[in-house]
Amino acid sequence: MKTLMISLVLGVLIGVGAGFGVGSLKASLSPWDPSLENNQGEVIAKAKAEGEKKTEKAEDEPATVVAQKRPKVKVDEYAYDFGIVEKTPANEKGEHKFYIENVGDDVMTLVEGGKGCFCTEYSISPKSIKPGEKATILFEWDGARSGGVFSQGVKILTNDPEHSEVVFAVRGLYTSPIISDPGEIFFPSASATTGASRPFRILNFEKNADGSPYDLKIEGIELSDNDYFAVELNKGTREDLTEDDLKDNLRMQTTNLFLGTLEMKPGMPQGAFQELLRVRTNSEKMPVLEIPIRGQIQSNAIKVVGPLYDDKVDGILKLDSVAQKIGATTSLRLTVFEPIPCNNETVVVKSVRPDWLKVDLKFQDEELQKKSPIRMIEATVQVPANSPLGAFVGPEAERLGQIVFEIGVGTANVRKVVVPVRFTVTPN
Repeated sequence: MKTLMISLVLGVLIGVGAGFGVGSLKASLSPWDPSLENNQGEVIAKAKAEGEKKTEKAEDEPATVVAQKRPKVKVDEYAYDFGIVEKTPANEKGEHKFYIENVGDDVMTLVEGGKGCFCTEYSISPKSIKPGEKATILFEWDGARSGGVFSQGVKILTNDPEHSEVVFAVRGLYTSPIISDPGEIFFPSASATTGASRPFRILNFEKNADGSPYDLKIEGIELSDNDYFAVELNKGTREDLTEDDLKDNLRMQTTNLFLGTLEMKPGMPQGAFQELLRVRTNSEKMPVLEIPIRGQIQSNAIKVVGPLYDDKVDGILKLDSVAQKIGATTSLRLTVFEPIPCNNETVVVKSVRPDWLKVDLKFQDEELQKKSPIRMIEATVQVPANSPLGAFVGPEAERLGQIVFEIGVGTANVRKVVVPVRFTVTPN
């Protein structure tokens, strides 16, 4: 029994020793494995870095791209210039065709994208075009309400991702057979004591059926105010055209030229004025040419201001639209820089147009006037409620409303101040 126990103990000891020896030998022959120690964070970082390298390598490899079919817009003409057209009912309307070609490899669709003016219309045919086909855009316009430069456009929307919008434009110049240069004769900040003059020209572009210049003749001249204006008009030649004229597409086509001077005589009343010069000709296309005349006579003796009074440009009291049931009220201030007594006897409203326009005056205290070198007159201007419907908008002076003040009545130096009034009495 004793012998058996000793054998068992020796067997266990020999087994343990053999196991330890084998383990030591294996450890010495195998590489170091950090997972067997406390290096788990480093193992994870290393694995992550290896994964990122593999991802970068995969991204660097060329990808296989599948080309997609798409339509492609081609346009040879985006704008059309119809040139200079003499404006008559027979040639106010026009049309032009534009084209869009599909040079891509997929079907193109076209849709109306809008237009710039009610005076234009356009159509697309067809609205779906295969590769190699063209669509026609018919652009139509009506210049009945146009004068001078005409420029309008339309927009087409496409499914070409690189050319989703196509804009087509039509432009040109509508002109009358006879024009005035300048279009109106303007006297800004004129003086009542010295008068002034302004040059102007009349240009004619008419030709006979054989293309030869038409022989335009002036048969009469009319002025809306002969008391303060006079006109002189003489026939010129093409040699009187300037270098700028000869570079201008319209004026270089002048067939008849007249050179004029409009004289404004001294003594006009202070305030704004609007007159008209009518020139009668032998032209069947345009027997009468009307040239507006406007300006403002200013004085150092009296100044007019007001919230609705334009004293910088045309000297007009602008009430604009007035509701008939409500009416309108505004004010003016007349500042007199002369020692003229201002009261109900020396300052009066000489006339108003229309005659139902109301103007009330208020003066400074007489004692204050004696102490001050200037006089101030407050004028309340009223379009009464329930006034008659009407438009007082010009352009001629007689078609505007008007207030005429007289200052210094009963003295040797009576001054007249004219204030045009522009307004319309409407039902609403």
